[in-house]
Amino acid sequence: MKTPRVLMVISFFYPALGGAEQQALKLAERLIEKGIPVSVLTRRVPGIPSFEIINTVPVYRYIRTLSWGKFFGITYFLSCLWQLFCMRSTYNIIHCHILQGLHSFAAMCFKGLFGKKVLIKVAMAGEISDFAVTKKMLFGKAMLRQLRKIDALIAICSQVSSEAEQEGFPPERIQRIPNGVDVDWYKPAREIQKIPNKIIFVGSLHDRKHVSLLISAVKKLKDTGVLVSLDIIGDGPEAKQLRSMACELDIMHQINFLGACYDIRRYLQRAQFFVLPSKFEGLPNVVLEAMACGLPVLATRVGGVPDIIEHRVNGLMSPSGDFAALCANIQELLNNQKLLHELGVRARQTAVDKFSLSIVADQYEALYRDFFAG
Repeated sequence: MKTPRVLMVISFFYPALGGAEQQALKLAERLIEKGIPVSVLTRRVPGIPSFEIINTVPVYRYIRTLSWGKFFGITYFLSCLWQLFCMRSTYNIIHCHILQGLHSFAAMCFKGLFGKKVLIKVAMAGEISDFAVTKKMLFGKAMLRQLRKIDALIAICSQVSSEAEQEGFPPERIQRIPNGVDVDWYKPAREIQKIPNKIIFVGSLHDRKHVSLLISAVKKLKDTGVLVSLDIIGDGPEAKQLRSMACELDIMHQINFLGACYDIRRYLQRAQFFVLPSKFEGLPNVVLEAMACGLPVLATRVGGVPDIIEHRVNGLMSPSGDFAALCANIQELLNNQKLLHELGVRARQTAVDKFSLSIVADQYEALYRDFFAG
């Protein structure tokens, strides 16, 4: 049997802080620990070495692009093809993180030309799913038809799996493997004192995360005599607008805009619970990280969230955009310490039992080895 040798391909990589980038790095580290050679091919970033080893993971920032309109996509695709060709003796599996993007189509070309095994992970569901975004690209629908021939499509949640079947991907090639969390790093900390009425949001400050709804909830609770302190970790196009909103509502003193942060663990460990009011999601890493830290998660019923959270068992869910339900759920957790504790304990257990990085890495290892079985 051949030994799997994996080349992960992703448009952005560490030090980028996105969920896909973090998952790719952590998964690569864990697979290398298990004895599977893994390297990463990604885009060149000015000021960062074109090759380096990050936490045992060899990273090749060899994909070069031009930023002139459509030339970006053309140069990205051609550069990706060239690098896959130059590195072809170092791998027998191409593992693409995120389906949308021309690296997926380049990988598909190599499956046909050189017999490389190809698996592609779908990172987002719903109206902004990888499928929806790909279809809006030039020749996107034709590319999507060709991608049905890959060896495995990784669906991180049930909604992605359903969408993949609707797009014509053969059910036998759809593999359900969730995102994973390092439960040895993200864990409750007895030495860190919880801050009363402290809640936390972590994510990009983008409209799809609907942080404005959470800020409005802080104002609504204040008007009813309930004061909460909200940590907002992340950056994005709505950062300035959200700060202005907090000032206009006269609650800036209750909200800590902390910006992008590489180590969110200490902030999670001191909070009472985590809130995610998103309009769309895949399988959000930060929900798993919060749960692993023993935090109940209050989230909207979107994307892969229902695959993680069971309402009133290990967290609370509400319909996306339901302001009244969001406020009521926040107030209930603030007022009911027994429920808060019970949800937190079960949240941690869910993360350990179903979403630990070790379990996820085992699933990928089994899939890689199945490619060459017999």
